[in-house]
Amino acid sequence: MTRFAAGIAGLLLLAITPLALAQMQVGENLQLKGNALLTAGYQGVYGDSSEIESSHGLDFGLNGTVSGSYYNPNFVSFNISPYYNQSQANSNFQSLTGASGVTATANLFTGSHFPGSVSYRDDYNSTGTFGLAGEPNFTTHGHGDGFGIGWSALIPGLPTLSTSYTQGSGSGTVFGTSQETGSDTKLFNVRSTYAIEGFHLNGFYDHNSLHATYPEFLAGEQETVSNTAGHDFGFGANRNLPINGSFYANYSRSQATTDFLGQNDTTSNYTTSTETSGATIRPTQKLSLFVNESYTDNLSGYLNQNLINSGTVQTPFDLGTGSNSLTMGGGAAYQISNFMGAQAQATYYDQHYFGRSFTGTYITGTLNYNRRILDMFTFSAGVIEESNGQGSNSVGFIGNANYFHRIKGWETSGTFSYAQNVQSVLVTYTTSYYNYSSRLRRRLGHGLAWIASFNGSHSGLTQQAGTDSDSKSYSTSVSSRRFTVTGNYTRASGNSLLTNAGLVPIAPTPGVPASDLIIFGGDSYGGGLSATPLRKLTLSATFSRSISNTLSSSTNSHNNEELFNAQLQYHLRRIGLLAGYTKFTQGISATGLPPGTSNSYFVGVSRWFDFF
Repeated sequence: MTRFAAGIAGLLLLAITPLALAQMQVGENLQLKGNALLTAGYQGVYGDSSEIESSHGLDFGLNGTVSGSYYNPNFVSFNISPYYNQSQANSNFQSLTGASGVTATANLFTGSHFPGSVSYRDDYNSTGTFGLAGEPNFTTHGHGDGFGIGWSALIPGLPTLSTSYTQGSGSGTVFGTSQETGSDTKLFNVRSTYAIEGFHLNGFYDHNSLHATYPEFLAGEQETVSNTAGHDFGFGANRNLPINGSFYANYSRSQATTDFLGQNDTTSNYTTSTETSGATIRPTQKLSLFVNESYTDNLSGYLNQNLINSGTVQTPFDLGTGSNSLTMGGGAAYQISNFMGAQAQATYYDQHYFGRSFTGTYITGTLNYNRRILDMFTFSAGVIEESNGQGSNSVGFIGNANYFHRIKGWETSGTFSYAQNVQSVLVTYTTSYYNYSSRLRRRLGHGLAWIASFNGSHSGLTQQAGTDSDSKSYSTSVSSRRFTVTGNYTRASGNSLLTNAGLVPIAPTPGVPASDLIIFGGDSYGGGLSATPLRKLTLSATFSRSISNTLSSSTNSHNNEELFNAQLQYHLRRIGLLAGYTKFTQGISATGLPPGTSNSYFVGVSRWFDFF
């Protein structure tokens, strides 16, 4: 009864409290501006298993902002945004039941030679990012926080200096299970630039660490932990050249150590140096010439680094002792007319891996035509001739076509891209792909419009079976000034890698052990409806469902996720009526638990205030 009385009093307070001043000054130098959306109402959460906590009652919520400055906005300015008990009715907080936390930033000495910044965040019950490639994410309940600080010295005539440090962590349990996820990252970096005698110089240094914990159902037979620490540094220069030209040269060196603790504990170390350079000149308005080269002294480290930078957890692969790569090339581009251009390029590869040396030469010619043919098509096409020191010769092809045309009241458009036998990272492998899309739009009269679209893609290593990935998606919508109806369907399958952003599809990568690949396949479909039947009244509802499977060397799982959300909002000046309902179901067979379902609802009022 006490909570009920307090809730009624809160509702009355929201409705009758008068507006406050738009800003406030404290003393002579501190200026503040504060506003917030306050909510009060009845909220309930219930589920069908012991893992899902149930609760109900009168609740208050807050989504506010306090901003201001001290002495002068260029001296110190700040912004603080607290939020409390924000539910699915506000998807900005990505929460199924309720989220609370705060974000804050401060800028120091803006516009001076020594600007700086500080940021902080702390949030509870926000969703995680584990998911299946091409499918909605798995949802986790947990806690995350982060902190960052940066400072720069920008003195005219001297090299610039910028440095920053950021750290963040997050932890939670996968919805419907007791399995935990977690990550902890730290990054320190320094940057510097300088211009002298026409040269633009730059340098950098980074030190980073990543600790990640992955749940059983994704990692395999047991929980997986990955600890990575490393640093990299580099410098570069670029300068304009005579004959409308320019050149660049860059060098970087990276070092990292990864401890992989899982079904098979491993430790890997790599040090990689990479150097690139190139130049371009333009003797005439239509003709340009270019040359470039690059060298990597550790191909294994180079590939591992790219995967680690994406947060990938994997048993590091090894291309053998002394793996390296040298690439040199050059070519010319000529603008034949305002609508047509051509380019020719030759590239030479010299690589060493798996204890052997490989060489190859690729000659490519492309033609671009960007004037519409028959008022419908533009295109580009190229032919690739490849030969390598192993006696292999092949011809590849790349092509792109774009289409747009109006047929009476119909707008039609589409794209198509195709590549066959295109050079991949390693000279003995080539890749192929095709991407395509189409779109149809029609005005139906009475303010109605209909849109339908389709997108598809397919990729894989040409000479290696089982590396294909494929996806197709369909969507349609009917809309007017007062309502919109949408529907969508997606089907995806292929190979993925486990990263701290969930399962992500990968381009075909030679050298990745089959034991690290996770095969995924699934379908998702859904739709939505939003309407404004009356001025300031908004109704909306969305539904989505995904059914998918994952298969790795150590585990497989059948996964099912279903989400329904409905909302009502009505605003009268600064007072609003809110109502929302969410039903979320998620099942992961690898956990050995039945699917879990959570239901949440909220009915209440909101009031916008300018406090000062």
